[in-house]
Amino acid sequence: MATPVFSFDAELLTDAPFEHIRKRLQAKDAPAGFRCLRPLGPWSPLAAGDHELCLRWVRCRLGTEESGALVIRPDARGAHLRLEGRMKGWAGALFFGLLRWRTDRLLDRFVEEL
Repeated sequence: MATPVFSFDAELLTDAPFEHIRKRLQAKDAPAGFRCLRPLGPWSPLAAGDHELCLRWVRCRLGTEESGALVIRPDARGAHLRLEGRMKGWAGALFFGLLRWRTDRLLDRFVEEL
């Protein structure tokens, strides 16, 4: 039998300048300096390009792999935020509600903390 996978994504267009977000995420205490991002850690180091910032997390719990990414791209009006996440494994059915609880309105809370 195949291993089940549960996934979600969310997007938000904000008027927060991309360069401001870049500076905040490249700060010494980021991403842990953002209260809204702490529950998803541990985070991989920030992958920063000219036109994209990407924060990733991966962790395993009770045989279930949880992973995801926060991707930020510049936009004419500010920045485009995209949050992607997934859980792979049989216990994922139980944990998926917890993942959704931690990420519900995450992009809105992230913008508020900028």
